[in-house]
Amino acid sequence: MGHSKWGVLYLMSAAIFISTMDTTMMSVAIGALVRDLNTTVTGVQGAITLYSLIMAAFMIPGAKLADIWGTKKVFFRGLVLYTIGTLMTTFAPDLPILVLGWSVLEGIGGAMILPVTFTYITKAYRGKDRVFAFSLWGAINGVAAAFGPIIGGFFTTYITWRLGFFMEAIIAAGIFIYMKLLQDYRSERAIKLDVVGSALIGTALFLLTLSILLINPFGKAPVGALMFLGLILVFVFWWYERRRSAKGEDVLFDMALFRSRIFLSANLISASYQINVAGVLFVIPVFLQSYLHYDALQTGLIILSLSVTLFVSSIGAGYLGRFISPKRVLQLGIMLSFIGFYGLYRSFGLDVTGTALIPGLAIYGMGIGLVIANINNFAMMGLKPEQQADASGLFNTLRNFGYSLGTAFLGAILIIGAIYSITRQIYESGVFEGASRDQIREAVIHWILHMQQGDLAVLPQYQEIVKKLVSVALVDSMRLSMVFMMFILLLSAVFSFFLPKGNEEEKEPGQGTEGSSEERAA
Repeated sequence: MGHSKWGVLYLMSAAIFISTMDTTMMSVAIGALVRDLNTTVTGVQGAITLYSLIMAAFMIPGAKLADIWGTKKVFFRGLVLYTIGTLMTTFAPDLPILVLGWSVLEGIGGAMILPVTFTYITKAYRGKDRVFAFSLWGAINGVAAAFGPIIGGFFTTYITWRLGFFMEAIIAAGIFIYMKLLQDYRSERAIKLDVVGSALIGTALFLLTLSILLINPFGKAPVGALMFLGLILVFVFWWYERRRSAKGEDVLFDMALFRSRIFLSANLISASYQINVAGVLFVIPVFLQSYLHYDALQTGLIILSLSVTLFVSSIGAGYLGRFISPKRVLQLGIMLSFIGFYGLYRSFGLDVTGTALIPGLAIYGMGIGLVIANINNFAMMGLKPEQQADASGLFNTLRNFGYSLGTAFLGAILIIGAIYSITRQIYESGVFEGASRDQIREAVIHWILHMQQGDLAVLPQYQEIVKKLVSVALVDSMRLSMVFMMFILLLSAVFSFFLPKGNEEEKEPGQGTEGSSEERAA
């Protein structure tokens, strides 16, 4: 690796690669985990849910530790926890050990590592170097999310799912070897961790994320109550932090961040894109495996088109930035993403093939690359040095929150779309003459519930009819999910108009968020 100026970027890219790939790799190994650990699908899904909840709860406090312990110590300790966790996962004999290693230790370690990777790139690079560094960091993040199913699918299908997690431990070992390249950044004054504030916001994010993960049109979970309680705790946290700030006491993060429309807009765009990325990486594999009966590896190869164009366009975004402003590059990315989704929308039909989805996925990946190449730099534009750790914690929290939203919303949309489609097909066929649409819908819901529970047997003479109903419903649901994601992209386009037109001007340390960069906002 040498001691080149890009050494820090290589280390941060490796760290983001293993932490992002980890989740998507796990999602395609559920069946193998159930068999090897002698557990249930519900148990494995619970481990995945707990991982998301721990990441949500510890992300902001984990970022603040960089100001207290220093960036190098937080990164090192987080990586130690993560490595121990991934080794425990690799050799886990049962579900409890996997939960402790993957959900708990990797979750806490990842929550410490992710914000620091963001901070290191912000501290180590400036100007065009920073734009390039964030482009590569974002590209690695996106590619890891898309390649996770391919790597996980290959290992699960041909070797063992355990090898994927052992590979993470090997990459982590390489990061440890080159950690001497990292400088230690810390606050110029002694800071104490706001324990009460950490507990308040950690619990709030835990409850909000849990409420989203429990979203299910058929579920009886108290989603509304959990979400309401989480929002109440957010307001209590806000009041508590303002009170501490007024007294001159240390707070968990600088409230002034929310006065920057650049920071807010960049975070909203980032969260919106995470909703879409999660949606694509959820609904496309569901369709390929349920409708076309692809295995995990075949599914990953179709998604490869997205990964390749994402990586190429994110790196090429810097070259494109020589001719048009970063804001226009980002808006071009949003437009290409929209075109990609529209192409996917038009592709879905009863005779669709996996290869027919490749052009839409490729164009969408190109759009993502242009967005992530610029949005990270926009999020940190014009911030004071002492605000950067806080900003990175908030940015990564909202990214993960958006990813959870995308998975939950798109899962609910698929079910709602299936109910609507099957109801429409039966009603228009006239088979049940005299039955109202509402009565048919209730019967369809009852039928789907029994199908999910596995206690509904379809008589042989009706199997072809049911197969056609379900096939049309799945295609209709996919088209509906594309419409939803195009709507989210339109919101991102609106937020993009609040970003500044040009590159960040070089600032002296300590220059604030409300200075000249705000005045240049479009």
